[in-house]
Amino acid sequence: MLNLFKPRKAHSSEVPMLDLYKIPKLYFYRWLLWWFPPIYVRISKLSAVGLKNVPREGPYLLVGNHSHKLDPLFIAALIRRPIFQMASDEYFRIPLMRRFMWAMGAFPIHKDNVRPREIKHAIKLVEQGYPLAIYPEGGRNWDGKTLPVLESTAKMVNLLNKRRTVPVMAVVSNGNYLAWPRWANKRRKSPITIHYGKPVTFDRKTPEKEIIDWMQKAIDHNDNYTKIENICGKRPVEGLTRLLWRCPDCRILEGLVENKGKTLICSACGKEWEVNLHCYMKVVGTVSWKPIKEYADLMFREDEIVPLEHDFGDYLEDGEQVFLQSGEVMLYHEPKYPKLKLKKIDNGKLLLTDRGLVFIKKSDTRSIRYPFENIRGRSTEKNFIFQILFLILTENGSPNVLEDGRVKLDIGRFKMLNESCLKWELFYDFVRKKVRV
Repeated sequence: MLNLFKPRKAHSSEVPMLDLYKIPKLYFYRWLLWWFPPIYVRISKLSAVGLKNVPREGPYLLVGNHSHKLDPLFIAALIRRPIFQMASDEYFRIPLMRRFMWAMGAFPIHKDNVRPREIKHAIKLVEQGYPLAIYPEGGRNWDGKTLPVLESTAKMVNLLNKRRTVPVMAVVSNGNYLAWPRWANKRRKSPITIHYGKPVTFDRKTPEKEIIDWMQKAIDHNDNYTKIENICGKRPVEGLTRLLWRCPDCRILEGLVENKGKTLICSACGKEWEVNLHCYMKVVGTVSWKPIKEYADLMFREDEIVPLEHDFGDYLEDGEQVFLQSGEVMLYHEPKYPKLKLKKIDNGKLLLTDRGLVFIKKSDTRSIRYPFENIRGRSTEKNFIFQILFLILTENGSPNVLEDGRVKLDIGRFKMLNESCLKWELFYDFVRKKVRV
């Protein structure tokens, strides 16, 4: 069993030391499923509804809502059968964690650039009779409400059904957001109930829209109104400014400040809110509690997304307008995944303009431009890294093409420790859509 974590020779130069797309023997996974679940289920207060719906053998596809960082472990712990899962490549950067994730049946997938090899590996797993779990939202939701299902999920179902009909099961976790909100630094001790739906099969000719509509309805859940009596934890406010990035009263950006882990105070207008472990908050001195999500829904208003009036000197092109600027952030580039050591570019300031992103270096005050037309995707990693996938161009401005015909892409990671990445996601999506790139 110790040999499970021994480095293996890679089949591809893209994966050093360990082939993450080679199916592990699962000895370590099965051993954990034998010893770990009874203890973990008790500690995490897990319970199951509809567990009899889960097939005892054969392949199937699990699709679930995703709010808690450990949702994949919860699902497998209750089924007590090895389940292969797609996981963000962020978890595979640390050597020991990479080996652990691989031994537990996880394989990396990039949120913004799903590669053919990743899809082929998923199909191979199902063809060999293994169950596969995916999260159609594309990542953890911020506020306990299920996000729209990604269209690529329906394509996955159709690809899996090409050679054999694969049952699809919806898995809805109730209470997982309250047990560990994405914005929070620490989990809370709170019961989680996982509902396993009945298997559904789709014909090979089923329209993708029909599959998407079924998934959206099957996994749709709003955890903000889940009634749980006892939730144990400390500092319920810690990390909440990642979700509430604007004062609900005076509307100033990044104006809320945590006060001893129990209240939020606006540094501009002085208004104060009390927060509890049930993810509810109220104005101090009042009696009306509201779900935090109701305040989160007030954060973004289109009429407030207007050009800034600051003078940005020569960093902008003629007629270019700035809609958002950051405090000091750190920029890293990842030329080739999974490169263990990221290349730090510099500290500096990030601007969102009507033409793309502009990073102004602190060391030499030069700038790096990322035009919208060259950006292929964006995501947030670890709650404080705003990440973009962008096209690498040659000296004459044409796309840099690899030997296999694919265009060369790079990853830009903006580490933001003092402001909300969610704010950047919302502003970025709105401005890009507004300019219709």
